[in-house]
Amino acid sequence: MNIGLRQLETFRLFARTQSVTETARLMRVSQPAVSQTLKELEGQFGFALFVRSNGRTRLTIEANNVLPEIERLFAQMASLRGKAEELKDNRAGALSIASVPSFTAQILPDAIKAFRAARSQVKIRTEVHTASDVVRQIRQEYCDIGFAFMPLDEVGVSVQPLLRMSMVCLVPAGHALAGNDIITAADLMKQTIIVHGAETTPGFILRESLGEEVAGFQVLTTNQSVTSMHMAQSGLGIAFAHPLVLAHDPLGKVVAIPYERHVPLTFALLYSRNRPVSRIVLQFEAILRKGIMSFNKELQDRGLESECLI
Repeated sequence: MNIGLRQLETFRLFARTQSVTETARLMRVSQPAVSQTLKELEGQFGFALFVRSNGRTRLTIEANNVLPEIERLFAQMASLRGKAEELKDNRAGALSIASVPSFTAQILPDAIKAFRAARSQVKIRTEVHTASDVVRQIRQEYCDIGFAFMPLDEVGVSVQPLLRMSMVCLVPAGHALAGNDIITAADLMKQTIIVHGAETTPGFILRESLGEEVAGFQVLTTNQSVTSMHMAQSGLGIAFAHPLVLAHDPLGKVVAIPYERHVPLTFALLYSRNRPVSRIVLQFEAILRKGIMSFNKELQDRGLESECLI
């Protein structure tokens, strides 16, 4: 039997997704390549790995029996990688990061810059995803750490809360409401309001917090905080957004004003539960924490509700 790690990795991912198409997408290979790899592994094992019934795919009994051994093997491999990294030159290594777009304008770039000043030979890869894809990147171990808003689908993912904020109203500079100390529901009744869709974490929390109040507004919907910022900057309306997007407004085209009702959001750091946290990740996290604390103070100095959780 001559089984390769790539074959086992393909099967391991397929076992989680139950889809050749999704496995191919996550591994960034073609569907025929995934199918061929699974076929080759079946030849090595001497039994079928999955069957199709009524249009659905399910693992065979034999595949389910061998899967825990494969998971243990990858856990041991992750442990070995972590140990090897600890023994390497302190300047070498790699760090992969998955983040929602709104975190990429200030805190994250500043942390990467400070980290590279001390660890110039570390290879850093940063990817931008939706929150659900950030979780998927961490769960499938394609990235070392991720950043997204809670709550999250936490199966296989460890979550470290970083910052608790309250959503604010982004009012175009020069708008009649731009001088307000606080924005009320009555203020917004004749305004166009830009909100996240309910499928996003901020959008879901906004609707949970405000209930039927949102239904009374004239609404434009988007799925990204940065987009809501740009729409407010252009004068399309007043946006409900979290304070992280303020870094995307260096020219001060909007004014962030608290809403009369608290709409809480918690931003978090994500790890895989199935692999040890490397020394490189811990060193980067230490630098990041300084940036989070600085940003928290900045928000508080602007009169915005914020709490550092680290």
